[in-house]
Amino acid sequence: MNAAVRAIVRVSIQLGVTVYFVKEGYHGLIEGYITKANWYDVSFTLNLGGTIIGTKRCKPFMTKEGRMKATKNMISFGISNLVVIGGDGSLTGANIFREEWPFHINELLKNKEIDEETSKKFDHLNLVGIVGSIDNDFSGTDMTIGADTALHRILEAIDSIVSTAFSHQRTFIMEVMGRTCGYLAVKSALMCEADYLFIREWPQKLDWPDKLCKNVQMARDHGKRLNIIIVSEGAVDLNGNSITSEMVKNVLVAKLNQDARITVLGHVQRGGSPSAFDRILASRMGAHAVLCLLEDTAETEPKVVCLNANTIVHQSLMDCVKRTLEIGKAIEQKDFDRALELRGQSFTQNLVTYKQMIHKEITHSEGKITLILNIGGSSNGINALMYSIVRATLALNNRVLAAKFSIDGLIKGEIIELHWSSVIGWLNQGGVKLGITRTIPDEEMMEKVAMQMKHFNISSCVIAGGTEALKTGIMMYDYRKKYKEFCIPLIVVPVTYSNNIPGTDFSLGTDTALNQIVKLCDIIRQSAEGHKPRVFVVEVLGGLCGYLTSMTAMACGADASYIPEEKFDITDLMDCIYRMVEKFDTNMITRGLVLRSEKASENYTTSFLKKLLTEEGQKSFVTRTSILGSIATGGVPSPFDRSFALKEGQLVVEWINNIQNKNPENMTLPISAVSLGLQRSDFKFTPLDDLRFINDEKYSNKQQWWLKFRPLLKVLEEPNYWKQCM
Repeated sequence: MNAAVRAIVRVSIQLGVTVYFVKEGYHGLIEGYITKANWYDVSFTLNLGGTIIGTKRCKPFMTKEGRMKATKNMISFGISNLVVIGGDGSLTGANIFREEWPFHINELLKNKEIDEETSKKFDHLNLVGIVGSIDNDFSGTDMTIGADTALHRILEAIDSIVSTAFSHQRTFIMEVMGRTCGYLAVKSALMCEADYLFIREWPQKLDWPDKLCKNVQMARDHGKRLNIIIVSEGAVDLNGNSITSEMVKNVLVAKLNQDARITVLGHVQRGGSPSAFDRILASRMGAHAVLCLLEDTAETEPKVVCLNANTIVHQSLMDCVKRTLEIGKAIEQKDFDRALELRGQSFTQNLVTYKQMIHKEITHSEGKITLILNIGGSSNGINALMYSIVRATLALNNRVLAAKFSIDGLIKGEIIELHWSSVIGWLNQGGVKLGITRTIPDEEMMEKVAMQMKHFNISSCVIAGGTEALKTGIMMYDYRKKYKEFCIPLIVVPVTYSNNIPGTDFSLGTDTALNQIVKLCDIIRQSAEGHKPRVFVVEVLGGLCGYLTSMTAMACGADASYIPEEKFDITDLMDCIYRMVEKFDTNMITRGLVLRSEKASENYTTSFLKKLLTEEGQKSFVTRTSILGSIATGGVPSPFDRSFALKEGQLVVEWINNIQNKNPENMTLPISAVSLGLQRSDFKFTPLDDLRFINDEKYSNKQQWWLKFRPLLKVLEEPNYWKQCM
C-alpha cells in the first residue's frame, strides 16, 4: 500500500495538485485526521509493510450520519477527489459514499453549514479505487496489491520448515489465509510440491481421508522423506462441511501413524517487506489513479484500477464488486463450477496444473525420448523448469534424458535419465542441478552432437538458457540440412536474469534476481542509518539490458538510474548531483541511491560516478559504491519464477507432443523449431528462424515494453521532472 500512496502523492505534486493524507481510513475521514502531504513525506516507504497512514475498521462510516460528517470534513479541506485503497468492503463503502454525496451536500447547505458557492463547487465526488488484498480475490484484476508478497512469506515459511521436516521425515500441515478465496493455497501448493490441497473452490469428496492417505503414502513409497499438506482456512467438502487442519492431522496420525505437525501462518502472511512485484504494481496503479481522477466529471462512474496482462487499466468499480460478490453467492449455493469460472482463467489453470503435476500415478516410461540441455549462465528457476518438464513428460509415458553440463557433457556422453523421483525437491532449489556452461558448439562440435543424439535415439530437444541457448537452437535448426538428427522438435526456453531475449516479455529467473537486488539495495541504504548523509552508487547486472536497473529503481525509489538504452552525459550527472545536494540540505534526508547498469556507458563508469559525486557533493554527503555482481543471481526462486517455470514446462511438453503427432515432414519446417515466450498475457511459440538477428553485443532492447515505465520512474524520483518536460 505504501508504494501506491507514494505514487499518488508524487504524481499529484508533479501535476500541481494538492494532496492530503487521511489517517486511519474512514475513521480519519469522520474524525478529521487529514493532513497535507509533501514530496518527502513518502521517502523511504517502499520497503515498509502495512501502510504509513494507518487503517482502521469504522462502524460509524456505515451510517448516513457518519458519512455526512466525513463529507463536511473533506469540504473543509477543499477535497472532492478520493482514492481508496482496500478490499471489496472498503470499495463498496466508498461507492455508497459517492452516491450519497449530493444528498450530504444538500443537507449541509440546508443546515447552513456550507454556503451556496461551496455547494456548487463541491457538487460531486470523484472516486477511484485500488485493490489491496493478499487473497487476490477481486474480479477484474489479474493481481491485487499484496498477493505476491503474501506468497513470498508463505514460501519462505514452507522452505524453512522443509529442512526440519526432511531431517525427521515429518508431515507438515500448513494452514494459509483464504477464508473465501483459495488463491494463496493453490499457488503455494503448486510451488512447494504439496502432496494434497484443500480449498473452498475445490471441495473434497466425502472419501477425502482415504485419498489423502493414498497420496501421502505413494509419495513416501517413491522416495519423499517429507510431506506438505496445504489447507486453506475456508476449505470444505462437497456437503459444505469445514475441513480443518486439525481434522487433516488426525486422519494422518490415525491411519498412517505419521509424525504430523500443524503450522498456522496467520498474519505473518500480511507482514514483511513488500516484494519487488508489489512495489512496482502499486506504483503504477497509484499513478494511474491520479490520472483517472483528473479526467473525472460529475457524470463519470467510479473506477477501480486493475492489472490486465501487464497493462494498467481501469474498470467500473461496481461492476467488479458485483462480480466479486457473485463468487461468494455461488459458493454459498454450492455451485463450485460457477465459482471457479468466476475466479477466472488464471485461477482455474493453476488448479489444473496442480492436479496434473502432483496427482499422477507413477508408471514405467518407455516412449519417446526428450533431451534437456542447459546453456548459458546460472539463473534461478531452471530447476523448477526441469521438474515441470520431467513430470509432464513422464505423465505421457515418455522418457527424459539430460546432459550434465550441457553441450560439453553431451559430447562426452555424460547423459543421465531423469525419473519422477529424480526431481523431488527441485522446485525451491537455486543454481542448476544438471550443471550449465556457456559453450556454443562450432561446426566440428555439431557433428559430435548429432552423433550423440543418434546414439541416444533423441526424438525432441529442450534447450534452456540465455543468448547462448538461443544461438545453439538456431544452429541446430540451420544444420538440419546436414544432419537429420536435428530434424526433431526443438524448443528454446529463455532462462536468464538479464531479461534480454527477444520473443518474450519475461525470461525465467528475472523476477528472482530483481527481488534479490531490491533486497540488497534496501540493506545497503539501511546501512547509512545514523551516519552522515550518504549516497550509494550501486552497479547492477544485466549486460546491455537495463531491465533490472529500471525495475530496481522503481521498487527502491532510487534518485537516479542509468541504463544502456538511454544515452546520458555529464549534464545529466550534474543535474543528479544538484538534486541530491538540495535534498540533503533542505530536508531531513540522510540517504541517496544511484543505480547504474554494468554496461550503461563505456566512459561513465561506476568508479567515475563515485569520484564525481564525491568531488561535487563533498559538502553535503559522502559517497560509497557497491558492485553487486553474481550475488544478485543467488537465493531460492521467487514465487513468480516457480509458477512461471511450472507453466512453461507444461507448455513445452504439450508443444512437443503436438508436433510429434503431426506430419513427419513438418520436422524440417520452421514451426518445429521455436522459442517459448510470454507476450502480454499469452504464451507464444516463435520460430527460431525469426529470431536469428540476436547478437548479444549488438542486439538492442529499445523496443522493450518496460522502457515505457522510464518516464513514470523519473516522475517519481525527480521532483521537478514534469515542469522540465513542459
